[in-house]
Amino acid sequence: MSRFGKCQNQAGCLLAYRGEETEIEDGAPFICAECGKPLTAVKPPSAMWIKYLAGIAVLGGIGIIALLAMPKTRALLKPPKGDQEATPAPAVAEDHSPAPEPLVGPNGEPVSTTPAAEVPKEVTAPVKIDMDMAKKENRNVKAEVLKRVDLMPKVSNPNKDKLYTAVERARSMGIVLTIPFGSGKTELSAGDVQKLKTELEKPEIAKLRQDPTAVFVILGFADPKGDAQKNLIVSQTRADVVLKAMREKCEVINVMHTVGMGGSKMLDEKNLEKNRIVEIWAVLP
Repeated sequence: MSRFGKCQNQAGCLLAYRGEETEIEDGAPFICAECGKPLTAVKPPSAMWIKYLAGIAVLGGIGIIALLAMPKTRALLKPPKGDQEATPAPAVAEDHSPAPEPLVGPNGEPVSTTPAAEVPKEVTAPVKIDMDMAKKENRNVKAEVLKRVDLMPKVSNPNKDKLYTAVERARSMGIVLTIPFGSGKTELSAGDVQKLKTELEKPEIAKLRQDPTAVFVILGFADPKGDAQKNLIVSQTRADVVLKAMREKCEVINVMHTVGMGGSKMLDEKNLEKNRIVEIWAVLP
């Protein structure tokens, strides 16, 4: 096997000056062919090339693995499944029928086709009491009550503060009862009081009554027709009458507050009769 060497005699040897390697046959003197000085052994050029090519091969392999790992590349290289053609998506027939025209009133205003909600004829509880403050209706009522607390004319500031704090910090709040009133009416009949008592004794409401932290906020409403100041007085009187019945006839001992909401369209903008009510809301701090 041949050996390779380099001459280090750069001052007197051209091969050393050029840095050329010299191949020496096995068994021959390991000296420079030009100056006769001993050679310094070096690795054969073939070993260097082998390492160089091996490095290229390793880098190439890493590159191929990286390409195959990419989803798009895998999809391009994936062999087709036989000669089956892709099944076309079923055609959807287009509906070219004209859209129904919206209904309008005599003055061009849009008319809702949604049937108006029924006005309760007696004291009514919701199918399920929902006190989730994430519910839009509950948040809206909370905001409206807070607006009206400062406008209550006959309530002392300490009582206003108590009511405001109870509502503002409520972690749960929801309507539990609705009591309808006739036009201009502010009194409860004996039948209304008995129905109120029956509803307040139902399990879901009774459970709230047994919670000493539960506060009942009684909201009085009036329809928006007529004088705004008179409507405010009517709404407040309705709320006060319901509180008195709850305290004296139904034996509710929880903290209770009344709020006159005045003439309102909050409950129904078109069916104004629906705004002539009192709502009892339970508030949990």
